[in-house]
Amino acid sequence: MSRRRWAALMAGGSLALGGCVGLHPDPAISPGLTVGADSQDRVVYVPPGPQENSTAEAIIRGFVRANASSGEGITVARSYLTRTLAASWNPDARIDVVSTTDGELRQVKPGVFELTSTLLGQVGDDGRYVPATVGKTSTLRLEVTSEGGQWRISSLPEGVGRWLSRGAFNQLMSAVPLHYASLADPDVLIPDVRWFVSDQLASRLTRAQLGPIPSYLVGAVRTDLANLHLVVDAVPVRAGVASVDFAAARVSPDPRARRGMWGQLVATLTAAPNVSAVDVTVEGAALDVDGVSPPVARSSELGFRESVDPIVTQPLLRVGQGVYSVDPARFGQPGLDLVVEQSPVFPPITEQFTDLALAATGKELAAVAQGELARFRASEVASVPNFGTHLTGPAYDQRGWLFVGGRAGEKAETGAIWAVDTGVWPPTAAGGQARRISVPWLADRRPVAVAISADGARAAVVSTDAEDAHVRLDVVGVVRDEAGAPTGLSAMPIRLAPSLQRIRDVVWIDSTELAVLAATTAKDPVVPQLVTLGQQVQALPEVADARHISTLGGERRLVVTAPDGVFLRAGGTWQRVGVGEDIVVAGR
Repeated sequence: MSRRRWAALMAGGSLALGGCVGLHPDPAISPGLTVGADSQDRVVYVPPGPQENSTAEAIIRGFVRANASSGEGITVARSYLTRTLAASWNPDARIDVVSTTDGELRQVKPGVFELTSTLLGQVGDDGRYVPATVGKTSTLRLEVTSEGGQWRISSLPEGVGRWLSRGAFNQLMSAVPLHYASLADPDVLIPDVRWFVSDQLASRLTRAQLGPIPSYLVGAVRTDLANLHLVVDAVPVRAGVASVDFAAARVSPDPRARRGMWGQLVATLTAAPNVSAVDVTVEGAALDVDGVSPPVARSSELGFRESVDPIVTQPLLRVGQGVYSVDPARFGQPGLDLVVEQSPVFPPITEQFTDLALAATGKELAAVAQGELARFRASEVASVPNFGTHLTGPAYDQRGWLFVGGRAGEKAETGAIWAVDTGVWPPTAAGGQARRISVPWLADRRPVAVAISADGARAAVVSTDAEDAHVRLDVVGVVRDEAGAPTGLSAMPIRLAPSLQRIRDVVWIDSTELAVLAATTAKDPVVPQLVTLGQQVQALPEVADARHISTLGGERRLVVTAPDGVFLRAGGTWQRVGVGEDIVVAGR
């Protein structure tokens, strides 16, 4: 998601108390603060410290309120603790996000109190937000003791840094993407969204960027920053320039690695509101990269791209057995029905083929029906030799590979994903076959839908268990060989929006956001939903019995297919396209 998109999502004072996008599928929950906003406009909250002769209960409640702050406010929060605990408490450890911090406070035994609330999710010390399962609770168990004649907290739950209400979380935290270089295209940077306390953001982002590759991207990306050390554990920002100074011991002399270090840092740190450029030094000496003059304001100065080139192939409109190339500006306009007067761009596609995909080049179409995967070209059609059953809709990447999920084995009990090299035509036993790629974590599950990100480095996979229940939406890296051929998916996917039910379809909207067809709860209808890599979820208005979702570009141009026709997003509603049964978008 672009910085402008984040700003549009998060702008406005009302978001702090309850917007329509949230960490949890609850319309009252809003996202974190604007990444691109001017930090000078932010109100700094400094909570009150402990009052003389306060009760133990007042000290506990005062601490919970104070730990929802940063900067000077954290100093105040420490004043509610004993001197020993204040010295060891790490507010940047795990954050529990709860529905409210004003719940019932009960004393379980002398000097020991518990405060319990519904757990919405947790943020680990790596900034990763993990939504909680429905009905889970978080209990803050504290011990108090008298110190200098005043009550102070002497013990907190191990590993807990902050205990925040959802409103406090929205005010305190920001969702920001870290960046890694794609192995399939080393000039493309792949984002991974994390949550951070908004103060000292350049320092927090740098420390996180020095960590290992996220497990769900292992084999799909690389980093040139892992295990490097800062000379001082902070990144100062002066006049918009973040200065990152590394200890020399582990800095590579390889020009490629140095370029990668700088490129990753620029893409990540310039998301901080007070950073416009980045300077990198090694123990005070300039980091030497040919052709680069510090400070660097854009990763493109180092030869990187934070997005891939857009696909220019026009979408297709399916009307009966014909598919017609259409200027997307014509959708929703009068006279669209005249498209059938032009020649179809592919051979007739019979009714049993209900899932269509269009290659980025626009020169090939794929479809599945009753266990058959067919490929269509200008005047030809060929079936890929049998390889599986219960196939998902196909999906092309921009490198010419066609992906499809399904079931494998004699009893069709094993979930699998295959890739087809579309550079081979026609598909025969000698070439163009479906190659099963390695996805061990899918073996006991059943793929429902597969979508490939525009950068080709990630896949979104919807799957169920063996009984077609317990649906999941996973994002995972695409592992390729040196020639770019897919060989598998990363071993540990990341699960998004775990509370969503009955997920039917998924499409990538941009590099950090997806759209799915899913129900918010088991009793709700299936509706289009927006899901970000930062675990934000927003339900959109319903399209009755929606079966397929795609986009003509961005979330504002979503396309939903249902038995009643094709619908385009029009603001807060859906506009029915007057003709056709499906819109097929290249690379989706």
